[in-house]
Amino acid sequence: MESTHYRNRVHLIIERTLNGLDYDYVSAGLNKNELEKLQLSFDETSQVGQFNEGYCYSIKRTSQHLIYSVINTSMKDNAKRNGFFAVRLIVKHNELLSRVMQYLLQITTQFINHMKDGSLNNQNYDLILEEAAKDIKRVNCITPVIELDKTIYYQFLNLTLDQSDAFNNPKLVYASKVYFLDEQSIQNEGVAQQFGFQSAQNLFGKVRKITFNNTTTNGLRVKINEQEISLAKDQFIICKDGDRVQYKLIFDSRYKDVNIFEGEVEVRPEEPRPPKPSNQEPERSSNGLVWAWIIGPILGIAIGYWGIGLVMNFFGTGQKATDTVVVKEEIPAENFNFKIDTAKSKALYLEFSDSTLQGYVFNYKGKAEGWKLYKKGEEKNTKTLTKAALRSIFQDEDRVLNFCDQLTAQIPSDIPEDKPAATNSRPIDSGEITSEKNNKVQPEKPEKQSSQPAKGGTKGHESKV
Repeated sequence: MESTHYRNRVHLIIERTLNGLDYDYVSAGLNKNELEKLQLSFDETSQVGQFNEGYCYSIKRTSQHLIYSVINTSMKDNAKRNGFFAVRLIVKHNELLSRVMQYLLQITTQFINHMKDGSLNNQNYDLILEEAAKDIKRVNCITPVIELDKTIYYQFLNLTLDQSDAFNNPKLVYASKVYFLDEQSIQNEGVAQQFGFQSAQNLFGKVRKITFNNTTTNGLRVKINEQEISLAKDQFIICKDGDRVQYKLIFDSRYKDVNIFEGEVEVRPEEPRPPKPSNQEPERSSNGLVWAWIIGPILGIAIGYWGIGLVMNFFGTGQKATDTVVVKEEIPAENFNFKIDTAKSKALYLEFSDSTLQGYVFNYKGKAEGWKLYKKGEEKNTKTLTKAALRSIFQDEDRVLNFCDQLTAQIPSDIPEDKPAATNSRPIDSGEITSEKNNKVQPEKPEKQSSQPAKGGTKGHESKV
């Protein structure tokens, strides 16, 4: 790894109180004159000077950085007053450093050796920083727009163990400053409270961590306080206890509320609603009953007087029925299975397993643009999906109507009968927005409409995708 690369990812400051606050080491890429302005350097004598334990750790969060520190609280300045020295590792605000406790201790040990043998002018921590840069990870939690809590928190830990995971607890994203004290010096809790510090447990009880287990192939949409956020599969949400969290799969009609305080949410597709049974029964005609009362007795008298054969011949029912009723076998509707790909952009890309459609890709970007299709490998020739275009593919009106019914039932949308009027816009390739300044679209001649009405039809639905 080149030195310039790791130096842009992790920085180091070593400072101590001698005559005020002095810098013993500042890594390349940092300007000493801007450290206080960026809140990367701070005198915390009054905060840590009362802790009677030698060493403690802290994290400080700003709008741009995350600062990990190990602080020696037993130092004296040149006037023999209480002071400290601090080793601070700095990364970007949306990153974290795993094994951070190990790197802080390595640098501290090397710095103390330099102080003992008077070689502070020969400090070099490049190898440690280069190794630390390999352990930088991107933060996996997603939070709504938050304002950092100005309260300073404390947490007791067993500092004889590696507590890097505790330093990187995602729930601490709301805290601007946290001190980590050794659990063997519990008497420091009174000191911390005198300074107005609060236990981190108070913060943890107000912060929610929610993960979504989405085992479907459909995209997931999440909202926090009506603000829609983008959530990858390996990410989770951190929010406050009063925040409203909602989610839905891309084809669901409505958002569902997350009612648990924290934990894992099993994401399931919205259950289809069965049609409501009709409460109306077919009306029974009273005319048939009247005629039965009139004709019945007359028919009985006629049969008794002339015989049944003559009467049947008179009414035209005497001949043997030779005609048979042909029952047409009902062919089940063809099922057009498809798979969805949302990786290219926010549009839906569908590929069908039907042999007739295997050479085509369909995409949908909402009601405004409607459905498009193109042949695989010919995305530049994307055109509007219409029933007329489907007829040229299927060559069968029944299959066209069946396809439209199934597609619009799964994805509420509309498929026009023919091409819409020409506009000055063109299809957007792969979800990218490009300039239309030089794209001139020639108006197309309307196709001759058939005088025969189209067979069947599908009623369009408003798109909710």
